[in-house]
Amino acid sequence: MQKVYNVAIVGAAGDMGSGNMFDERIPFVYSYAGAVLQNPHTKLVALIDTNSKKLGELYGRLWALGHRGFRTYSTLADAIANEEEVYGTIDIVCSAASPAVNAETIRTAVKHGLRGVYVDKPLALDLAVADEIAQLEKISGIKLQVNYLRNFDPCHNAVLDYVRSGELGTLLTVRCLYKGGVIGVGPHSIALLNKLFGMPKWVSAVTSPILNTRAPADPNVDATLHYHFAEQGHDINVSLVATGKGNFLNSTYLFGFEFIGTKGIIKIEENGWRLVYERMEESRIFGSLGETMPYRTDTVPLALKAGAPREFMLDGLADLVDALDNDRQPVCSAVPSCGAEEVAHALKLSADAAGASVALPLADRNHAFAGSVTGMQVLRTENAEKE
Repeated sequence: MQKVYNVAIVGAAGDMGSGNMFDERIPFVYSYAGAVLQNPHTKLVALIDTNSKKLGELYGRLWALGHRGFRTYSTLADAIANEEEVYGTIDIVCSAASPAVNAETIRTAVKHGLRGVYVDKPLALDLAVADEIAQLEKISGIKLQVNYLRNFDPCHNAVLDYVRSGELGTLLTVRCLYKGGVIGVGPHSIALLNKLFGMPKWVSAVTSPILNTRAPADPNVDATLHYHFAEQGHDINVSLVATGKGNFLNSTYLFGFEFIGTKGIIKIEENGWRLVYERMEESRIFGSLGETMPYRTDTVPLALKAGAPREFMLDGLADLVDALDNDRQPVCSAVPSCGAEEVAHALKLSADAAGASVALPLADRNHAFAGSVTGMQVLRTENAEKE
């Protein structure tokens, strides 16, 4: 019989801790409480938050929905001590508070021998702190999963596998759109790119004309990322473009990827819910001159049909549980997460230098962001403006 893991949630009263599970507009599980309550191999035992009023309200809402067996605490250390003494060991902690809280949550988890951490992104705003967390993961053996959603998703991973296999021909370039905020949102796209290519050799970025007025400390940047594609033995440039979070209403392009090869084009649209396949055929206008062009077809290759609905957070938690069961690294552990965030730091440094190329890895590990805003917060703000 598979083990059932006891789970505590830090920042439980916030949106990512639990609040999003009560928002009927979100078409998938997008809170740690929602994921833990739906996974048959996890049990919610502790809700932790410094806001006692909101924590009490959350307790009542969950109780009214029929959820039982959890207790409330103001600190993770108190929860660990009390649960161990009275109820049983906490196995996993979810960190849903903020990047500033993540490091302390992970340090506490390591100190008390917890087995796993499922942590919201970005892992850290300070690159040196991210390095410290990666080192803690390495020396302690704790399993750390960072919530870079697209790295867990079967649809996104099916596209990566298809590109690696050469079915798209020689890969020419990749284009990415992201909602904006180079550290708060950008690493979602970067983490997926790094999963395909590894770390870029260098990046070049400029500040987007769509200024991030809602989180000025987390700028929008437009960039070129220069990778080496080992499977095909050549270098490749990837473009990354911010599309929103400016001082005007923009409800388009949450996330998008376009993989362009000599045999066709694959587009991941609408945050992963829609996939477009264009097959390279003889040009209908210039075919006599030997030109080929990509044309959209409804016949999507079977290898790209990964199924729906998208359940990013459920998949991330399921992968962490499987990593604990089988003593392996989770899909998005500290090292790839730190890599994605290091690229975001390099993009900010390049933009500050008016597009000067910045080589990876960064020699100076002391760069830090002052803050970040998540994509879901931006969507809610934009929706409120429309109303």
